[in-house]
This record gives sequence, structure tokens and C-alpha cells, in this order.
Amino acid sequence: MEHDDTLEGLLARIDALGLPHGAWVATDADGTLWAADVADDAWHRLLANRGMRAGAAAAMAEVLSSAGWIPTGEVHTDARMIYDLFRRGELPDGPLVEAMTFCFAGWSEPEVRAFAAKLYHDLLAPRVYATTRRLLEALCDRGFRVAVVSGSPRLLVEEALRGIGIDPLPLVLGTEVRIREGVLGTELVRPLTWREGKVRALQAHLGRGSLAVAFGDTSGDWELLQAASALRVLVHPRPGLRRRVDRDGGGAAPWSVFGPACLASGETVDPPSEDGLFG
Repeated sequence: MEHDDTLEGLLARIDALGLPHGAWVATDADGTLWAADVADDAWHRLLANRGMRAGAAAAMAEVLSSAGWIPTGEVHTDARMIYDLFRRGELPDGPLVEAMTFCFAGWSEPEVRAFAAKLYHDLLAPRVYATTRRLLEALCDRGFRVAVVSGSPRLLVEEALRGIGIDPLPLVLGTEVRIREGVLGTELVRPLTWREGKVRALQAHLGRGSLAVAFGDTSGDWELLQAASALRVLVHPRPGLRRRVDRDGGGAAPWSVFGPACLASGETVDPPSEDGLFG
């Protein structure tokens, strides 16, 4: 497996592939474009500010009852219980991803976007990799079609990319709920952009094209990485993903490891030594 410690080295590797104009490149967001998880940050801010609304209560309770637990009916208490059960290994990741998506039920889209923009400036901005903006711009400048495919809510990811200064935005695929009369509900849009759902959601936009290059950092990106036909890039990969690559990482497309050295804050990036929230 090759390693690229600089953006220039990574771009040279991509250039050497000789990909055609219009080739598709897809990247995860959390852990891949920034050293943070925007859905997790949003979840904890909502809990701290008691910002979840009554519209999310029934769906939050259903997550618990479906898993065999008794909900309280109070949305924040139930949300904390869901998170704690997941951290203890008593609840799979899918229900938590869903809860982190419908936790904004009862909010309007402008309200969520304003929340996300403030969250970016308060927490996420210093945690963006120093190379992220240049990487995304360089991919677009080369004529590639770029997709950001995230297991976090699409509205949060879009506002983070705007905060970074990406304009125009690439295709952003993230978790979503149905919006009716301007208000977010709890009905999830399928497929959920998590694990194999990332590939299924992206395929709807590829037309007759195929995915050439993919970027990811956790085992939740495995299916997306496996779908790439020309290059699979691990960005500060978590141990679980490294083990998966060592065990199952066959296929025609080579693997590369990219390790951005610094964050936007100037802080040096320490490669992860343990799996994150979602592996």
C-alpha cells in the first residue's frame, strides 16, 4: 500500500491514473475532510441546549422500544439512552445514525442551516484538515465530478462545506428526512447514506458513469471504497478499516494512504490509534 504525506503527492498519483474528464470521485466527510463528526457534534449540542423538539419524541421512543428497551417519552432522556446503549455495544450503529438524522424534527430547514453554520464556526472550523479546500478544488479543476457522501445529515455537511469556502458546492449526499410544509419530520429518506447505502445513493447520480476514486477513513466507508475502480484512498484510517483492508482488500484498484499533517488551526494531526464513534 502506497503512502502520500502531501497533497501534491496524492494529486500526482491521481493524475497518473489518466482518468477522463467527467470521471466520478467520491469522498466521505467526517474523519476524511475534517477530524470531527458533525452529526455527533450536533447531537451533543442539541442535548446540551435541550434543542430537540416534541416532533422527534415518538420516533426517538420507537428506536428504544424496537430494541427491547422502555422509553421515557421525554425526547432528550431517550436520546441520551440511545447514545449510551450504542456506546456500550447494546445497540447497532444504524438506529443511532437514524436518530441523529430525525433529531431535528420540528425544525425548519433555515433553522437547521443556521444551527449548522454556527456549529461549523464554533466547533468544526479548527478541525478541518488544512488540505481539504485545496483537495476539493483541485479535483474539480481537473474536470472530475465530485460527490461528498456522508453518514451525517446532508444539511449539516452542506453548511460545513460552505464554511470551508467551497463554492459551488459539489454533489452532497447525506442522511435526510422528508420535509413537509417547510418543517422537517421523522420519515427517513432511503437509502440511508451509511455503509452500503452510500453506494446505493451515489449510483442514482452516476448515470452511465462509474466511480473512479473514493476516499474514506472508517469501516463505515468500506462499501464506498470497494466501489471505486481506479484508486481507493484511506485518509488517516481507523484501525478497524486498516484491518478490513488487510483482510479483504482485494480488487483491481490500488489502495493509498493519505495523511494530512495539519488542521486548519495549525495543530498537528495525530493518526488515530483507535476506532471512532462509528468504527
